[in-house]
Amino acid sequence: MNPILLEPLPPSSRRFLAAVLERRRSIGLFVGGVVALSVVVSLLLPNWYRAQTTILPPAEGNDSFGIMAGLIQSAALSKVGLLTTSTASDVFEEILKSRTLSEDLVRTFQLERLYRTKGMDRTLKALASHVKVGTSVSGLLVVQVEDRSPQRAADMANRLVDELDRFNRETLNTRAKRTREFLEKRVADVQQRMREADSTLAAYERTHGVVADASAVGGMASIIAQKLNLQVRRAYVASYSAPGSAAIRSIDSEISAYDRELARLPGLRSEGARLALEAEIQSRVFTLLTGQFEDARVQEMRDTPTLTVLDPARPPEIKAWPKRGIIVIASTLVALLLSAGWVGLSLRRPEPA
Repeated sequence: MNPILLEPLPPSSRRFLAAVLERRRSIGLFVGGVVALSVVVSLLLPNWYRAQTTILPPAEGNDSFGIMAGLIQSAALSKVGLLTTSTASDVFEEILKSRTLSEDLVRTFQLERLYRTKGMDRTLKALASHVKVGTSVSGLLVVQVEDRSPQRAADMANRLVDELDRFNRETLNTRAKRTREFLEKRVADVQQRMREADSTLAAYERTHGVVADASAVGGMASIIAQKLNLQVRRAYVASYSAPGSAAIRSIDSEISAYDRELARLPGLRSEGARLALEAEIQSRVFTLLTGQFEDARVQEMRDTPTLTVLDPARPPEIKAWPKRGIIVIASTLVALLLSAGWVGLSLRRPEPA
């Protein structure tokens, strides 16, 4: 390099560039060797392919009681040892990351042999580095799986989604069965009470030669029937929820509102009116619970998909990694930095006397 071109530079920079020029052969050999080695290593690294499937955000489902959407989440997560999250998308994401579904992938695709690991825990740890589940900015649930085989990567991603759907259907059916069994007992109990109330009212009418007017107590009967229905709902929720949970507090608040409304109504003076009220209450509660019971029976037998897959996974044509160009460029930059450091250290050494 022409010394005249170096004169505008500070003395330290001139010394550094002069030292680089003196060692240019060594630096060139070192950088060239690193580049050649990085090229060889990048070519030896196996190709990994990333398959992706996209699921539409799940809609909030209805329960036979009308407020059980939260219970399906709690039941599903407690089954796999996870905590309840805020939305159905969060629930699906946690289930997809669960050990239950991961172990199914390990067994189905013999990943212990493919990853050359020993034991389920080590294989699950290796699998976790190749599976990514998250929610996109638009709210879509995205599942990505990496594998050396494009077809296997797509099969594993689709398998995860299929297992999520199967798990959801089993959870829904189990929950519906428990609800049906719970309501079946309540319906039988209310039916017996309704018959007894009708018999008592009929006996009173025969004895006194009057016909009780049920329409006069219809409004009060409707309020009391709704309150009793809430109490049945509370008993069901309490069987699965912790004491003082948000769901129980919400139901208690509704019951208190009905109590305040009932307190403002005038009392019934005649025996006939009270008997007619009791018969009307039991009839309305029976109607409410029967509808919920039939809905639970339908839900128990339902076997429809719980997911809407927007884009099923397909074998990718382009590898995800290694990025060979990035590896070579990064290795070259590191080699240049190391060479610069070597030259800088040599300038700091005291010259021999």
